[in-house]
Amino acid sequence: MGPAVAIPPGGKAWDRGFTATTRDGVSLRCAAWTGGSKGLVLLLSGRTEFLEKMSVPAAGLVARGYDVVSLDWRGQGLSDRLLDPPIMGHVHEFADYHLDIEALLTAPEIGDLGPAKIMLAHSMGGAIGLGAIHRMVFRPELVIFSAPMLGVKMSAIMRFASKLVIWVAGLLGRMDRQPPLGNAKTPYVFEGFEGNVLTHDRAVFDWMVSALKDRPRLQLGMPSIRWFDAAFREMDWLEAQTPPKIPSLFLRGGEEGVVDTGAIARAAEAFGADLVVVPGARHEVLIETAEMRDAAWQAIDDFLDAQSVASA
Repeated sequence: MGPAVAIPPGGKAWDRGFTATTRDGVSLRCAAWTGGSKGLVLLLSGRTEFLEKMSVPAAGLVARGYDVVSLDWRGQGLSDRLLDPPIMGHVHEFADYHLDIEALLTAPEIGDLGPAKIMLAHSMGGAIGLGAIHRMVFRPELVIFSAPMLGVKMSAIMRFASKLVIWVAGLLGRMDRQPPLGNAKTPYVFEGFEGNVLTHDRAVFDWMVSALKDRPRLQLGMPSIRWFDAAFREMDWLEAQTPPKIPSLFLRGGEEGVVDTGAIARAAEAFGADLVVVPGARHEVLIETAEMRDAAWQAIDDFLDAQSVASA
C-alpha cells in the first residue's frame, strides 16, 4: 500500500504499507520505514495529519539509523472515518486512540522490528501517547514530545464559550455535530499561507494544500463537539497524573500558536525534562524551514546521545 499522494519535500516514502484493525473494528492505514539498527520509533501525528506528512520526520529518524512506524488515527487520513460528514474529525474518548496504538504495535507486518523503544509524538499525538503510557498500553524507553497538546491556546473567554457549547450540545443531544462555525468543514490550510500558525516553510505548506486537493479523502475540518469534550477531559486528566519515570525531551516553537505553552512548560518541569524552544518556529517544529528543522533535530540528537551515554 503505497502513498496516496506525492511525498512532501524532505520526506521519504515508507517501505511497508499495511492495514491494521482495532479490537473495536476500526480499519487503520499504517506504515513502516525500515533499514535502521538502533531500534524502533513509534511516530505519532497530530490532528488532521496523515502518513505522507509524517514522512518528513520519519526521514530524519531513518537517516539516524532507526526503524519507524506510524499510522493515520481513526477519524482522519485514510483510516476509517467515524461520522458523517467524513470531513468531521471525531472520537468518543481519547482512550479509543489507544486501541489504534495497540493495533499498530501488534500488527504482524512489523513483528520483526521489535518493540517500540522510542516515542516521538507531535501535538495531539503527544496527548494520546502520554495517555497510552499512563494506561500501560506500551512503555517506551525514551519519549520526545513535539509541541504536545497538553493544553489548547485560547483566551479565558473562548474556553468558557467552548465549555458552554459542549454543555448545551450535551443537553440537546448534538455532541456528534461540528461546532456552529462558518469554516468548520474547510481544512485550515485552505485559508492560505500568510499568517498561518503551522510553518514558515512555503514549499511544505503548498504541498499540504495540493495533497488535500489531489486526494479529498485526506481532508479534515473542525472536529465534533464530542471530540472537544473528550480532548478537554483528557488534557485535564493528564495534568493531574504523576509523570512516568521515562527520560523525555520537550520541543516547541518560539512562535507556537496552537497549543498552550504554559502547559508544556509545567509538564517539562514535572518530568524533570529539558524544554527546547526553537526560535521563530511555529507549531510544526519538525516541518519548518531548514534552519529551524536543523535546530530541532540537533536538540533530538543531543538528547539521544546523552541517553546512549547514560545507558552505556
